[in-house]
Amino acid sequence: MYDVGIIGSGFGGSVSALLLAKLGYKVLLLERGKHPRFAIGESTTPVMSKKIRHLGKIYDIPELIDLSSYDHIKKADLPITCGPKELFHYFWQEEGQETAEINGEAREIVVRTPEVDSQLFRGDSDKYLVDVAVKYGTEYRDETSVEDIDFKDDKVDIMCECLKSGEKIKFETKFIIDGTGFKSLISKKFNLAVPKEEMDIPLNSRSIFTHFNDIGEFEEVAHASADFKQRPPVGRERATQHHCFDGGWYWVIPFANGVTSVGVNLDIDKFGINDKPAEEEFWEITNKFPIVKKMLQGKTTNFPFIKTGRIQFQTKAAAGDRWAMLPASATGGDAWFSTGLGFTLMCAHRIVDLLHTEVLANNNFDKAVFANYEKALFKEWSTVCRMIDCIYKSFKHFEVFKYYCFFCFMGAETFVHRGGVTRPHDMKSLLLNAGDEKFVARFEEFYSLVKELYTKDSVPQETIAYMKNFVRNEMAEYNYRDYGNDETEGMYDRISSEIMDMRANGKCPSQKNKNVDEKLSAIA
Repeated sequence: MYDVGIIGSGFGGSVSALLLAKLGYKVLLLERGKHPRFAIGESTTPVMSKKIRHLGKIYDIPELIDLSSYDHIKKADLPITCGPKELFHYFWQEEGQETAEINGEAREIVVRTPEVDSQLFRGDSDKYLVDVAVKYGTEYRDETSVEDIDFKDDKVDIMCECLKSGEKIKFETKFIIDGTGFKSLISKKFNLAVPKEEMDIPLNSRSIFTHFNDIGEFEEVAHASADFKQRPPVGRERATQHHCFDGGWYWVIPFANGVTSVGVNLDIDKFGINDKPAEEEFWEITNKFPIVKKMLQGKTTNFPFIKTGRIQFQTKAAAGDRWAMLPASATGGDAWFSTGLGFTLMCAHRIVDLLHTEVLANNNFDKAVFANYEKALFKEWSTVCRMIDCIYKSFKHFEVFKYYCFFCFMGAETFVHRGGVTRPHDMKSLLLNAGDEKFVARFEEFYSLVKELYTKDSVPQETIAYMKNFVRNEMAEYNYRDYGNDETEGMYDRISSEIMDMRANGKCPSQKNKNVDEKLSAIA
């Protein structure tokens, strides 16, 4: 009899197994496939980096700390291919645009991360986590298909087939964590999928993606001036690049082995579902944007283009008697702002902590134990979906996107700065600050304005001025970097936690010039 059976050895399943094994529980980790394997969700964020480091510290697992940033990975010499992520780079362009600057204006936003995060080649990082979980005592079985799950009053029976030998095997466990993703086994068993037309979220997007080899440099194909190339604090090759246009955006995520993850995410309201072959549609769209086209044309790919339908989904429940789902099994969102890995780690921590302190400790397997877990998961997912829906709508007008895009940053930075990564069960401290009612109310006000502007062909200057004032003043207590200050020319360097404290508490003025952080550092 196992204490916990985990189905799916992706990022969340492996971390959950590792934490539980470290706590001394008998853990079974089942995987239908085999590592290394391809997985999407390759870009980390400050939330993810700080969360995995926190888990490494409180559970005394140095291998998690080693994975917590690009510099940590390199220092530990981990067997993981990755790239440095030091910037969020957003470049907004129009169809036919061939140069980085239009009439002397560079329509881009660059935000530097607090430390050097990483672009993870998931085939390597996921295998690493499985290996560490096994090292700490997890029993791992790959190429094992779960055929049925039978929930009983005193246990759960997992009926499996070994795909290598054809052997039928039954495992007994006290509890199950579902990490099988959008094809969730528990969702299918209990018919939990919410029909997409009944989901109460506006986000409606799809994706086409692959891995390219040795693509071109953005600055070169964009005919960029010397001034443009020197704008950001570090090179754009150390960024997750977002190439945005009305109706969608490309991600460009480089790894150190010459491979670059590239995908285009599309607003279905503008680019409807169709039956065009994936590669054909990808190039049909890409041919409209010469800068992106020049980076990619003539380059080889590592596997055929993958094309999805709508990527948003939801289950009716995320936990039940003797089971809980990781977020990728209960919900589907969108790759914008790379929330997936951070969200996964937060939920894995919540599940493991509840199992350790409530469920297994008290032999209490009632779903009521997970009521707040489920509530938090769905609230975070819903808020993130609304934020990202408005990102798509803001793409229509650069001046709208220019001010709206900072809400994700303000939400994430507030969550981290206020210690959200250390309080897994605090309903007021949720991903992207979704638990702060004041923040959410102000976001909703701005969200409504952006949705209205999406219906307009142009935006009045007084409206743009209002948006700028809203971000800089109405959001001041959340706006640690003085987002929206046009004097920065769209470049936002990292700042210290001391300056964040000062700005959050209103003890220092807003940024007045490019050297403000240097001056404030001297004061601090």
